[in-house]
Amino acid sequence: MQKIKTKLTKLTHSLLAISLLSLIFYPGNIKATEYTLDDFENQEIWEINQDINERRSEIQELKRQIDIYKKNISAKQRDLYNLSDQVSTLNESIAKINLEIQTTELEVETLELRIENTGLKIQAKEREINDQKEILGETIRQLHREQKKNSVLEILLLNENFSDFMAELDRLESMQNSLVDGVYELKEFKIALEQDKGSLQEEKTEIGTLKGILENKKASLDGQKVAKYYLMSVTQGQEAKYQEMLEEAKKDQEKINSDIVYMEQIAREKLNRQLEQIGIESDGLMWPVPSRIITAYFHDSDYPYRYIFEHNAIDLATPQGTPIRAAESGYVAKVRDGGQEGYSYIMLIHANKLSTVYGHVNVISVKDDQFVSKGQIIGHSGGAPGTRGAGPFSTGSHLHFEVRINGVPANPLNYLP
Repeated sequence: MQKIKTKLTKLTHSLLAISLLSLIFYPGNIKATEYTLDDFENQEIWEINQDINERRSEIQELKRQIDIYKKNISAKQRDLYNLSDQVSTLNESIAKINLEIQTTELEVETLELRIENTGLKIQAKEREINDQKEILGETIRQLHREQKKNSVLEILLLNENFSDFMAELDRLESMQNSLVDGVYELKEFKIALEQDKGSLQEEKTEIGTLKGILENKKASLDGQKVAKYYLMSVTQGQEAKYQEMLEEAKKDQEKINSDIVYMEQIAREKLNRQLEQIGIESDGLMWPVPSRIITAYFHDSDYPYRYIFEHNAIDLATPQGTPIRAAESGYVAKVRDGGQEGYSYIMLIHANKLSTVYGHVNVISVKDDQFVSKGQIIGHSGGAPGTRGAGPFSTGSHLHFEVRINGVPANPLNYLP
């Protein structure tokens, strides 16, 4: 008797239970539905997965070759005293960057295939959700018709014996249980769908990053080629001419570094008082040029002239003559005009023990001790070999951008937005 009473209570409240289930938020113990093998029986998905695996194998082989070039370059950079070694290192570097470009292009293609694959899975899951909604809708309608048509008393009267009556109750209870299971399954489908959509967004973000890296690699390759061409052009393959250039460049770089350190100390003491009077506090640096294409990083191991001087900056590829803007408000501590053959730069002193240096400047628009506001044009970029302000060792049109804290070089990417 208790069993019958329980079944009757369940059936009487079935529609109420269904309504409540539809309002339940995703229960904590429900996990995302895993994709079954049926999803991958689709020929298109299978072919995409095959393409992904092939590209991964190619990427691994290219990375192996890149590692070999890295070791060769590292070994040669320890002993670069003549022109042939320098040219050889540039050739190795160009070959390595070409492989890195191929690798990144394959990584982009692989990610595009993954995005396509995820898109197909999302479409399949959306179809499953729609199908499940149809099944649930039909089950609800059928259960509603059954309850509307036959009351519990009618079921009892319509069946000749008690066992048939119980069987009918079991059938209705099974229908209700199927409906409840269907609601939970629908929720699982929706969780899986949301996770796939999240993965798709992550993949799209990742591909944007990879494309940015690819653009940087291509610009770096161009810079290495320009460096090699310019070096061969100005030396005409003569070792003596190269050694002369090398010696001048080392002396010039030592003087530049000592000037920057000295001016940081002298100008900081003088300009700090003025900065305090004005009440300027740094709220973060801005990019000095619109370009975000980095051809050489801070202390970059691939920098072709690293054996002459450490690369204490990032190089931003930008067309010759691009306006250079002050990364932060401050005072001009040092302007150096290197003329047609020398290296030109501008040094600014900012609040919070911060200073910035802008190198390979083609046109200088400020003077020593001048106050400049954040975003103000202080000059125009150069860097094209043989042009005013580029200096003897340049890798093409770009801006050399340094950040220093108390005169000590720091990675600019740690301070830029």
